[in-house]
Amino acid sequence: MHDVSFHRRSSNQLRPIMPEDGVEVHPRCREMADLMREGVTQFRALLGAGFTYEEISLHRDRAVTLATQESTRHVDERPDMLEDIIAKAREAITSRPPLPRGMRETQVTTILWGRYCVACAAHKLDPWPAQRERCLSILAQYLGHSELFDHSKRAVLLAVEEKMPGGTQ
Repeated sequence: MHDVSFHRRSSNQLRPIMPEDGVEVHPRCREMADLMREGVTQFRALLGAGFTYEEISLHRDRAVTLATQESTRHVDERPDMLEDIIAKAREAITSRPPLPRGMRETQVTTILWGRYCVACAAHKLDPWPAQRERCLSILAQYLGHSELFDHSKRAVLLAVEEKMPGGTQ
């Protein structure tokens, strides 16, 4: 009798990697997506770039999705640290509100920040004690919408007040 053993023969054939299987994207699909991001989207142009008919029909839809995803800018929001909050409050730029932990840009916070910036601008033009108190009061209201601890809120207010022009003339 023959000793029958089953041997597996290795194959050099590339098999498609399907993204639905939770596996990484096929390298040729990634190359196609990169070219598509650069503007090579037509079938003829993809053929001219060295892709075969089979590769185009197999990877085109996924490559379009990848190209779109990779060309979109993803911004991760991170809360401003205490130093960032102090710096932004000192600058008082309307388009750059400090966003500490627990605070989102809502209509209320946007209006409060705008009022604070206007008050700071008025205080720079005409520094007098009532304007100074108005600035600090509005900033305290703004910070009241965050999850900052009271100690941190006081630290911001003190740091901002320290750099404001004198309140007496």
